[in-house]
Amino acid sequence: MTDSTDTEWEYKIIRTSDGGLFSGDTGPMEDALNSLGGDGWELVDTISDSRGAGAGSGQTALVFKRPQP
Repeated sequence: MTDSTDTEWEYKIIRTSDGGLFSGDTGPMEDALNSLGGDGWELVDTISDSRGAGAGSGQTALVFKRPQP
């Protein structure tokens, strides 16, 4: 088994508008997340930028990581 301190990671950031992520049909987002998971990506954080006028006006960044091949 590999010691986690020896693991080198690669990262992927996907940005989406809050309205697109949190409203309407969630099926496409679930499909995208399942596809990323199937490729070994793990969601490790979300970062929200709520600047702007009101709820749903910002963006959300989804941060994924997986061991480097």
